[in-house]
Order: sequence, then structure tokens, then C-alpha cells
Amino acid sequence: MLEPSSRRLLFESLAPPPGFRLDWTIGTTYTLDLMALLAAPVAFAFSDWQDREGRPTPDPLALLKAVRQFAGRMCLFCHAGHIHVPKSYQALLSSLEGSVIEASAPRGGSFHPKVWFLRYVSNDAEVRYRFLCLSRNMTFDRAWDTMLCLDGELTDRSNAFQRNHPLGQFAESLPTMSVRGVSTEWKKRIDQLAYEIRRVDFEVPEPFSEIEFWPIGIDRIDVWPFSDSTKRMLIISPYVSDSFLKEIAASGGETELISRGDQLEFLHPATLEPFKAVWVLDDAAEPEPGGVDQSAVPDADTASDAGANDDQSPAEDFPLVGLHAKVYVADEGRYASLFTGSANATRATFHDNVEFLTQLRGKRSQCGVDAILGRADGGDEDNEPEKKKVACLADLLQPFKPRDTAELIDQATKDFERFVDEVAQQIAASLPVACCEAAADAETFSLALAPTKEFTLPRDRAFELFVRPASMPAAQPKAVAWAEKPWVTFGPMSILGLTSFFVFQVTTSEPKAMARQFVLNIPLTNEPADRKEALLRHLLSDRERVLRFMLLLLSDLDAGAFADIAGTGSGEGKPFHFGSSFDGGALFESLMRCLDRDPERLRDIAEMISDLGRTEDGKRLLPENLDSIWNPIWTVATQELERNRKGDRR
Repeated sequence: MLEPSSRRLLFESLAPPPGFRLDWTIGTTYTLDLMALLAAPVAFAFSDWQDREGRPTPDPLALLKAVRQFAGRMCLFCHAGHIHVPKSYQALLSSLEGSVIEASAPRGGSFHPKVWFLRYVSNDAEVRYRFLCLSRNMTFDRAWDTMLCLDGELTDRSNAFQRNHPLGQFAESLPTMSVRGVSTEWKKRIDQLAYEIRRVDFEVPEPFSEIEFWPIGIDRIDVWPFSDSTKRMLIISPYVSDSFLKEIAASGGETELISRGDQLEFLHPATLEPFKAVWVLDDAAEPEPGGVDQSAVPDADTASDAGANDDQSPAEDFPLVGLHAKVYVADEGRYASLFTGSANATRATFHDNVEFLTQLRGKRSQCGVDAILGRADGGDEDNEPEKKKVACLADLLQPFKPRDTAELIDQATKDFERFVDEVAQQIAASLPVACCEAAADAETFSLALAPTKEFTLPRDRAFELFVRPASMPAAQPKAVAWAEKPWVTFGPMSILGLTSFFVFQVTTSEPKAMARQFVLNIPLTNEPADRKEALLRHLLSDRERVLRFMLLLLSDLDAGAFADIAGTGSGEGKPFHFGSSFDGGALFESLMRCLDRDPERLRDIAEMISDLGRTEDGKRLLPENLDSIWNPIWTVATQELERNRKGDRR
């Protein structure tokens, strides 16, 4: 229970249960790292093939397989203007353009929930859902976070589970918060989610006995999840505000607080006086290695180290930095409630933002404040003096002491951050589009960026705005001309350089020189019809790579094992060499095995052949005489798939 040594990677929790495959998934986040989202398909396809930080596998064909199979099955809502600028652009990021939906909060605050709904199906048509309630964003952040993972079977009951209604209401609200709306396909899936999630029998993790779900800010109704009968409370929150903490203190219960020192120093000194104890993380504490708790546990999205021993614990090799977890523990007589999710201890959280908390209730002796904090064991005298080994949450803490010279964030910087957020929201609300135009040579293109709705930018300070496609070098932004349409034009660009992700930079010199960048997902119009095929031809540049990719699509092996036999991994396996001419042996065996065991997977082969076959250059990459074995196999497969669709399985 919040044991520092009990860690679990977010990407591990995305992997399907044994015997199941991902049907589709819908998630929410405040900030988004596009490379982290690119890693998600790898988790669905190869649960064992990311690096220690969860970053995508470096093998381009394995990544291509994962993205082609799963990018279209992912939909992630994020706060408009809070997509991180990629450190380097990958052409595969174009596959995520339809997966990212920018959102805004109905009350004008932040769209801040961090949840995932994952729908898995088995070959026997059994459906299971997984619900993840997180304190972390879809990034590679290395702070202490919490993650609650709930699994449940979709039942055939006509009436919904009463406790699941808030989940359905939250799902129903997502399209209304999208800046641009959602596609017809995703609207159907969201409607399906809203109906089905109400009928999922989620397993309650030990030692809890009850679950309750608390979406916040999805409408104009105030939500306050905490009971008036709370006698004692523990608050864990990186961000805090005077108004919220005063409201908690006025309830009369005994309260302890764990937060970040730099945030506590912003508070008025009198705010913390009613609290029994105020803590911060002890930077000298080092958690001991341990197992994984399936309930609410700190999430170790730890950094990679090329020289690390895979047998060593991430807790030993990659310490986490800073606090980002949000947890509220409330003792109520013999029972206690633990709230975990995205909600910081601020007034904006419960009055302006969109948030999500999950409440877990159980006996106070097992999940109350004392149980969550645990007890220090005195440490190990043999440890180095600057490190304190810990086994429980209390061992990670030290009393908060205001510094004599507080290194506070400059107020001007905070004001500028708010200003840039407002600029990003206004630009997103103007619903800009990027129009593609082909050059005379039909090989290069231009992109013209223009708004489709009138808007007014904030004018309370002087600033400049620059923009560039994410695929262009950082040194080549262009100034935006607001009074003109289009704002700005880019080109010439290759077809692989076309992207809907645009990097904006706001700069100011008042009261000092400051700059901040953000990314918006701006739809392309009039884009070339063969853009998707061009990316495929770029990554499958010769016939041998096409053959290897086809075998990877068909293989039952994990990605690492395939890399070994294909000669691209780091293992001891013997490389598999393809001849210059196609004899059909290895591919025919794999196709027939897939036809017998899982004909659904042949759709991936059919799609790849169709995409490459649309151009003469693509056709030349396909194996010679492929039609002679593929056509009869695909004919049988389509007949089998149609029988399965009608429920007439043999």
C-alpha cells in the first residue's frame, strides 16, 4: 500500500491480459509527450520490448508493426496547448495525428484528468475492460506518481452497476470538451464505452471492499468527494493553495500534509498552522527493491541506462525525482477512504478544472492514515551515511522547514506561463487548418496555416509568436502575421515532412526576456492521397525488409525473439537471411499457421499489400510471385472471417 519499493510501469499496465488483444482504448492526460504516446502501441504489441523508461523499441520494423496495428485504436484527449515539443521528429508520428484530441474545461480551468479505458477481446469474443486512474501524465516524467489498475469482465446484465454510472457520465462528456469535436468512428466507440463501462464488474483490489468514482468539472455541478465525518486526513499533493487548505482545516479534523517544498513556500505562514504535520520527500532516502502491488502504488517510469543489469531492481538503479502523486486518505471511524487520481490540493481543482478521482474504501486498520504512512524500521547502520534505506512511505519523509532564503519561482515567470496558456487556448479555439498544395513537380508541397474562426488574442502585454511544422528544424520558425490569411506558409516540403503537429513559440521582453513553446495538432486539408503509402515505402525500402516485416506481422514470437532470428537483435540467435528471389517457404508456412490459428491477423498483411500495391514503386517491393500463394489464402480467410462475423464458427 503505497510502499516505495512496490513499483509498476505504466506501459506494463497497457499490455493485454493473457489470451486477449486490444480492441481499442480511450485515455485522457493534461500534458502529452508524443514519443510516450508512440510507445503505447509497442506495449500493446510487445509487452516486453521497451527500454527501462518505457520508450519505443529502436527496431523500426517492430515499431512500424505496432503503430500500424494500434495507432488507429487509440484516442487520447489532452489539454489544448500542452503537447510537448518533440526533441527530434520521426515520420511515424504522422500515424498519431488522428489519435490526439485537444480538449478544454467547461469552466475555463485545465483539462487535467489522467485515466485510461482499455477494451480487450479474446478469440472467444469475451470482453474485458481495464480502467487506469493515474496521477501521472502521458510523458516520461520520473517523479513519484500513483496508478490504480482495475480489471473487470463485461457482463450481459441489462441494468448497469450503480457505482459505474460516473464512469459512463465521464465518457459521455469527453466529446463535448473536444475543441474540434471527434470523428464519427470515435463518437461511436465513446458511446459504446459509456454504455458498456456501466456493465463491467470490476474486481475490487485488496484490502479494499468498495469503489466509488468521482469525475470533477465535467458540468456546472460542484463535486466535493470528502465526507463531513472525516476525523483524520492525510493529503499528498505536489501543488497546494491557501484557499483549499484553509477549507480543509476548517472542517475540524486532524490533518497531515505531504507536498513539495517549493510549493509550500508560496503559502501564507498561517495556512499551515492548523496542520498536525507537514512533510516533504527526503532526497537522501533510497527505496529498497520489492514486489508489485496491483492497487494504488507509486509508478516507476524510470530512466534508461544502457549499462544497467536487467536483473537489478529499477528502485536501485533509477531513483525517482520529486513528488507528483495526488492521494487523500480519510479516517472515518472504523473505516477509511483512499482517493487517488489527478486532483491537486488547490481551489482550481475542485471549482474550475476537469479532474478524476477514484475512492477506495476499507477498514481503517488496513487502509487508514497510519496504514498508508507505515512505520520506519530504523534503517541499516551499514548504509552510506548520505542514503537512508526505506521500506514504507513514512521513511521517505522529513518535516518541512521554510528556508531563510526561499528560491521561489519568479512571479513574472508564473504570469507569463498563464499568458501563454491563454494564447494557446485562443489559437486552438480559432480552429486553424493547414492546407497542402503540391508543387509543379508533384514531388514537394507547401503548407499554408490559417484560422477558420474569428478570435482575439490577449493584448495585455507585448509579445511575438513564431511557428513551424514539427518536422522542420527548430532554427527555422516563421513569425505569424495575425492580420493576414494565411498566417504563414511553409515549403517546399517532402511528402514525409507533412505533419499536423505545429510548434508555436511565444516570446516577450517585458518585464524580462522569456519564451515558451507548445504544440497544437492542426488538421491537414488537401493532403496527398498516397501520404500513408509513402511512409510505408520509406520504412520498407527494399524487398528483404518487406519480407521481414511480413513475417513479423505473422509471428507468434515476442519482438525480441524475432529480432534475434531476423538478425537485428542483440541476442545470440542465428541471423535469418532472405534470398534474393522469393521461394515462398517461410512466408507460406507463417501464412498457413496464421490462417489456422488467428485469421484476423491476416488483415494486417492484406492492408500492407494493398498499401504498397497502390504505386508502381510499392509493387516492386512486394515479393515475386506473392499473388500465387496470397490470393487463395486470403480468399479462404475472408470467408472464415465473414462466418465468424455472423457467429457461424466451425
